[in-house]
Amino acid sequence: MLNQSNAFNAETWVGNLISKNTENINIKILFLIITVFFGSLLLIASAKIKVPLYPVPMTLQPMAVLMIAMLFGRNLATLTVGLYIFKGIIGLPVFAFGGGLMYLMGPTGGFISGFFASAIIIGYLADRGWGKKFSLSIISMLIGMVIIYTLGVFQLALLNGFNYALLKGFYPFLLGDFYKLLLAGIITPYFWKLYK
Repeated sequence: MLNQSNAFNAETWVGNLISKNTENINIKILFLIITVFFGSLLLIASAKIKVPLYPVPMTLQPMAVLMIAMLFGRNLATLTVGLYIFKGIIGLPVFAFGGGLMYLMGPTGGFISGFFASAIIIGYLADRGWGKKFSLSIISMLIGMVIIYTLGVFQLALLNGFNYALLKGFYPFLLGDFYKLLLAGIITPYFWKLYK
């Protein structure tokens, strides 16, 4: 089980929301479970909103992962993305084009692994308050995007070669993901201002 002080870190937006609204540990745990569950549903929805490019579709998942990590913090984001990946591994069609363990061995598996790694790193930064300021929020989102692309392009390169990986898994997404990154980086601090 998560250490309570880390799971409800008041430096994250969700942790702040939980801490300000209740002291009851059972309510906090229930809120944690609901948050993780709905976060994983958001990831599923973001996978289904796609431009079906081959072999890597253009989805809203990178933006969703980055925002979840920034708002939830490391522990909740890791649980959320982990639950999403677990659903896919057991065969539920949660990924852009299906599910199953073999899906993670395919051309998009590295990107999905990147989502998990990004949730850990960006969530860690969120735990230190990086989601409260525009500049730090955007820098953290950029770090997260680099992690996602590094793992995604690496696995795609192992399967099809480096040039193919850049051509099909990197270049087509740069501009769109840059705008998504900026949008997510700008929106996240507003969640803090809305809650105050």
